[in-house]
Amino acid sequence: MKHISQSLVFSSHAKQLFSFFAKVWILILVLSSSTEAQTLDNLISSVGLDKTDTVIMSDSLTQRPLTLEEIIRRNETYFEQLQVGRSRLLRVYDTTYLSVEIPIIERIIERINESFESAEISFNLQYLNELENLMDGYGVQVNRWQNEINKRTENYLEIGRNIVEIRNSYNERVSFVDSVALPILNLQWDLLYTRLNKTDSVYRHHHSFAIDLQSKLSGLVIGINDVKDEVREKRQLIRSRLLQKESPYIWQKEATGESDPILSLLTDSLTLNKVILRSYLNRNISYAVLIIFLGIGLYIWFTWLIKTISREKEFSTVILERTNYLTFSPLICTFLSILTLTPYILPYPPNTVIFSSLFGMAACSTILLRQVLFTKVFRLWVFMVLSLVIFGVSNQLIEHSFQERFYLIGLSVIGIAIGLNALHLISKKPDHYPQYLIYLIYLYLSMQSLSVLFQLFGRFSLGKLLAVTSTLSTMQAISLYMFVLVIMEALYLQSEVAQSNQKEFTNYLNYKNIYRRLNKIFITLAVFMWVYFLTLNLSIDDYIFNTISTFLSEERTIGNSSFTFGSILVFILVIWVASVLAKNIAYFATIKDSEKADLRDKRLGSSILLIRLAVLIVGFFAALTFSGISLDKLAIVLGALSVGIGFGLQTIVNNLVSGIILAFERPIQIGDAIEVGGRSGVVKEVGIRSSTLQSYDGSEVIIPNGDLLSQHLINWTLSDRKRRIEIIIGVAYGSNLKLVQEVLLEVMKKNEILSLPEPRVFVHNFADSAVEFRLLFWVSNFDTWLGVKNQVMLDTYLAFDASGIEIPFPQRDIHVRTDISDKPSDSKEEI
Repeated sequence: MKHISQSLVFSSHAKQLFSFFAKVWILILVLSSSTEAQTLDNLISSVGLDKTDTVIMSDSLTQRPLTLEEIIRRNETYFEQLQVGRSRLLRVYDTTYLSVEIPIIERIIERINESFESAEISFNLQYLNELENLMDGYGVQVNRWQNEINKRTENYLEIGRNIVEIRNSYNERVSFVDSVALPILNLQWDLLYTRLNKTDSVYRHHHSFAIDLQSKLSGLVIGINDVKDEVREKRQLIRSRLLQKESPYIWQKEATGESDPILSLLTDSLTLNKVILRSYLNRNISYAVLIIFLGIGLYIWFTWLIKTISREKEFSTVILERTNYLTFSPLICTFLSILTLTPYILPYPPNTVIFSSLFGMAACSTILLRQVLFTKVFRLWVFMVLSLVIFGVSNQLIEHSFQERFYLIGLSVIGIAIGLNALHLISKKPDHYPQYLIYLIYLYLSMQSLSVLFQLFGRFSLGKLLAVTSTLSTMQAISLYMFVLVIMEALYLQSEVAQSNQKEFTNYLNYKNIYRRLNKIFITLAVFMWVYFLTLNLSIDDYIFNTISTFLSEERTIGNSSFTFGSILVFILVIWVASVLAKNIAYFATIKDSEKADLRDKRLGSSILLIRLAVLIVGFFAALTFSGISLDKLAIVLGALSVGIGFGLQTIVNNLVSGIILAFERPIQIGDAIEVGGRSGVVKEVGIRSSTLQSYDGSEVIIPNGDLLSQHLINWTLSDRKRRIEIIIGVAYGSNLKLVQEVLLEVMKKNEILSLPEPRVFVHNFADSAVEFRLLFWVSNFDTWLGVKNQVMLDTYLAFDASGIEIPFPQRDIHVRTDISDKPSDSKEEI
């Protein structure tokens, strides 16, 4: 490297020195001449050339001859290109890992092919799946290496093209430049030629090495694809023979015979899994680091939530008591979350990683469930964990061992008994368990029963597959549900931390609503995760994927339009996601608004409708983009909709437009107390088509948005939440009216009653049985007016009683007539 750097420095100094002298020399020649001809003659004579040589030089060129200064500048450019190219070639690229990894992969592929040819291993589905996972991982790795080498090769090819261009220029120079003439220019050519040869030598070495690597990697790709094709063929053959008898019936004497002991198979399987796991971790160390940092982040988040609520919230006990697992052990919840996500973060994880993650999930769930399960139920869970270990280890065997059938049948029978016992316990207290747990147990019992049946009648592979899958899938489903509960608890605590007021916390009804909404979303995601691994355990994932992919991607034609079910499915899914997002964003924004009931200008209110519309519109155009539906087809659909609007959708469109007008004009907000169409209550939601009114008796009234604009609307809280209260009170005739006014004014001197506007008392009416007084006063909060009115009336009654003021009751004169012939007589009865 020292020699190379010295050479680069020398060439740079030589080039600069030559350029300086050449430019000075040309400048002197130009200044010393008065015409172009004189300049040319002086130039020719100065370098020892006659005019005949000049003519030969000009004739040899196909275009205008380059001036001496242009040749120098071009050579300087060549020097720079060679210097940059040489530095790029000498840049150190670490390829030692390739010299180590490529032979390892080649040996593994060779060993797998030998086992295929010799048939020394009785392949099972699990072993073939492991091989395919291994080859998929190698394929991704080799593809990454190929991309790196291809980029490097492209870089080399660019340098090679520059070298060819410079060499051609040098060869052209020899044809018209005398080697004796122009000594300074000739020196530059010599330096350029030396640099060219050195750079060319380095280029050829690196380019040859890159080509060799490309060849080896191409060979690896071919070998990997050959192994994957062979694996698919053998797996398809095994699947086609699953229902065929492959071992003696359980009651036959031959059923106990076994060529290879199970311990030997377990040792060989352990060795193979160690090789696969070591190779996998070496290839994906960056993902392992990512998982570790993700776990640290989750643990910090969980502990921060708990500490923040405990330190800052006045009702921290109430909030934390709503969680069962996160407050018990944030560390265990962190491990559960990371182990759940690991198989989905890692690319093409081998079965060993999947089983280890599942066992870790079950162990963490065991610790957490110990706090909430009854003793009998917890014992059943512990047995399921033990079954998971045995079935999981059995699933790691690379070959069949028919001795396993006795252990597996015994475990399956015990598992059936456990499942029936679990159903009995759930039937006693169904509210204590998840809603869909009973269906999961039914699936487990069905698969275990079929497993016993198939193994009894010699279908060992199919029986083992069902037994292992039922156990692993059941445990994974329960552990996934535990993970969902932990994440929902964390999100709930985060929502409580987000509330600025120390005394504020989500009320019970909102808490239950939030729980139900989050539960639906995360349970849906967990179901998809569980179904994926269910198909993976049954070894039908590729078959289902290929079948669905073919069905969705096949192009279909109706008239002149072509489509695929895949594009329709993508469109529906994106619209569904947008609608779910819009609905949940609106719901949580509504909850936030309800916490600011007294601050109307700080609430989103009906603007939530605009947010929902924006999310739906963005989702609609995203669905069009992702599904590939063209705008001309959309125009046809919109044209059909316009016809429908003209005939039968006027009301719906009217309500939609009215909702948009309500969102912009904001005559009502969520949380406003209104009266419309004889109905009164609090606005709960302003929807796209209709709005929801929560009446004071608890019922919810759905009002079309068009009615809110077309009918007279009373909004008690539009500009503020103050309300005037009117009370009519009667006193007996003969009472001291001045005293009555003083007593009533004294009663209305309360903190809840505003002093401005001032409370007033008026003589309202001389009724039949009383002199009526009219009380008028204001309260600051609309929500409290009934309580204030109640208190004023109670205090009025007590004050009248203490002052001797009578509140009269109605009096009537009744005339009773006994006989028309009798003398008239008056009978007066007071009631």
